[in-house]
Amino acid sequence: MTGEPPPPDTPFRDGGEMGARTRAFDWASTPLGPLSAWPAALRTAADLTLSSRQPMYLAWTGDLIALYNDAYRPILGADRHPAALGRRTADIFGQDGYPEVEAMFEAALRGESAAFENQLVPLRRHVALEECYFDVSYTPVTVEQRVEGVFCTVTETTDRVLSARRTRTLAALTTALLGVTDPDLVTLAAADAAGHNPHDLPCLWLSVPDGRGGHHTRHAGLRGDQAAGTLAAHARPHATGAQVVTVDGLHAGPWPEPVTRLMILPLTSPDRPDPPGVLVVGLNPRRPLDDTYRDFLHQFRDQLASALHTARLATDLQRRNAELDARSRALQAVEDWTRDLTVDLSPDDLIGRAQERLGSLIHLDAAVYYERDGDRWFVRGMFGQYGNADLQREHERGLPHATTGNLRVPAETGQPYYQDVYDAATDHLAPHMTHVTATAMVPLRTSRGMRGIFGLAVFGRVGWSEVDRTVIETVGGSLSLALDRAEQVDALARERERLARQAEALASANEELEAFTYSVSHDLRTPVRHIRGFNDLLRRSVGDRLDARASRYLHVVDEAAGRMNTLIDAMLDLSRTSWQPLRAGVVDLGALVASTRAEVEVDALDRHVTWHVGPLPLVTGDHDLLRQVTLNLLSNALKYTRGQPDTRIEVWAEERPREWAVFVRDNGAGFDPRYVDKLFGVFQRLHRAEDFEGTGVGLANVRRIVIRHGGQVSAQGRPGEGATFGFTLPRTP
Repeated sequence: MTGEPPPPDTPFRDGGEMGARTRAFDWASTPLGPLSAWPAALRTAADLTLSSRQPMYLAWTGDLIALYNDAYRPILGADRHPAALGRRTADIFGQDGYPEVEAMFEAALRGESAAFENQLVPLRRHVALEECYFDVSYTPVTVEQRVEGVFCTVTETTDRVLSARRTRTLAALTTALLGVTDPDLVTLAAADAAGHNPHDLPCLWLSVPDGRGGHHTRHAGLRGDQAAGTLAAHARPHATGAQVVTVDGLHAGPWPEPVTRLMILPLTSPDRPDPPGVLVVGLNPRRPLDDTYRDFLHQFRDQLASALHTARLATDLQRRNAELDARSRALQAVEDWTRDLTVDLSPDDLIGRAQERLGSLIHLDAAVYYERDGDRWFVRGMFGQYGNADLQREHERGLPHATTGNLRVPAETGQPYYQDVYDAATDHLAPHMTHVTATAMVPLRTSRGMRGIFGLAVFGRVGWSEVDRTVIETVGGSLSLALDRAEQVDALARERERLARQAEALASANEELEAFTYSVSHDLRTPVRHIRGFNDLLRRSVGDRLDARASRYLHVVDEAAGRMNTLIDAMLDLSRTSWQPLRAGVVDLGALVASTRAEVEVDALDRHVTWHVGPLPLVTGDHDLLRQVTLNLLSNALKYTRGQPDTRIEVWAEERPREWAVFVRDNGAGFDPRYVDKLFGVFQRLHRAEDFEGTGVGLANVRRIVIRHGGQVSAQGRPGEGATFGFTLPRTP
């Protein structure tokens, strides 16, 4: 409907496309009659409707003959526009539930006005029936005290309603997942969220690993196991990528139409390539899968994936803590065992103590010491039980070397021999060994050769952990040394060296624990961000109704979240200096100090600060890490001189035979020299937070960076007399 603008006297000349269509329509075929015969009231109402920018619908006479404007066309959709013009309202909407709005039109014809917010009006605008919401008002048009028609003004609120509903779902899911470390509780939260939003999540099926080789599965909105099986079957072939698939109708959700489309969403994990689980959701049969719907489903999936990742980190952290604790206890036990060896004991007593020590560290059912006599092995020391009378008699007769593999293999190889799952064919004692599930055999050697074999057995469990093996071999090795007094000094030295390696391994485990702390600290940002975001949303939603006390509470929450972010940043900085590789190069300390000085002076423009910076050398090191060192030392000097009317800061270097020593001195608050050892510790502070802000991490970072460069840190000071901090760096050859 295009062309030249209509002349000024043309009816409905401001009505756009619908004005042109109204002029061209054959109204004589309708109860309204030809356009030229329309009464003035109808012409005025039609002109008002067509010229309005707001969606308007005019129904005239008792038959409710339809007129509408350009803004109303998207509400009708391509299936009804332009065919709706001039038709009875009942004929236009009848197939999609006109009775839902018929009562409102009838009331208006009786002279009653009405208005509704977010009214659900299902419409068939794109072939399928859609879930649509509107703000609607119905106003009777009265001519000479008689109702001749109905004005209907409409504003579509579908996007607003759907957005609010989905936001509530995501917010509730976020709240439900806070602090959850059990994967099964994650699935429960997902099912509960689906139950509270059956429109967007009419049905759901979720499967996540339980950490023990199995899976937690849960479904919601489905009727019968067969429906759950349908979702599970579609999840398996698509578990590696997001997919939308078509299925036979599933009865789920609030609509009479069945669910015919599923979206499969793998629960991806940032720390492993294989997806740890899969989420399958039924799609609303009355809504298209547009970008906003797809974004909602992805955000729902991402929250579940993040929670599962956090749960796995917590589980791994607990497991590593348990392993670290076991290593610590094992190391302590080995130290105790080593002290036992300093006592003048007979070989039988040493063997007995070794058996008791292992029994206290590892759940053992039997610890047996064997010695070989000719072609047979005999028991010379027993701790625990045989578990079978026939097995005891076989041992009393002696076990043949040729056929008893558990003794022959370590005797001939000189190496410990473990069977995580005992093979009864190993020793040809099958009828008597059915209760044995795992064995460990440790050869005991002295300078004279093979002395005996330490045999350990458990009933009812399988496997030897890394800690178990370390303990067994440590005790066995030290026992071998103790049994050979002629080599005692050298043997004990080797054992101490081995213990040192274990201590180093324990320190390495601590570093791994720091890496896990980094991951957990990084994941803490999400809940802190949510706290601050929803706190702000709460403040804005309440608005002027917020009293002083509530405002103070919200301010306290904001400040606490900010402090939490500061601590997280400090933890990440501290962790990063441990694992970040050094990028060594030539670093001009003079230029580095000048740039960091310019940066920190910005915070002290209102103070009188005198700087004395001497010549500084070129050194070899990581420029960015050394910049952290100078930035921390200079900013500390400015911070702790804040109360001085005249601040003096000195920076100089001293050349030494093999190193450079760099110092920063100030005339500030100083510190008690008795606590100098605490200065470079993590979260150690010698001043009150009310006096000087900080996290207690800066000097710890300085120490780590300097040590990684092969240097040392130092500090001198007295309360009220200032402080001097220094560090050394190797001289460049």
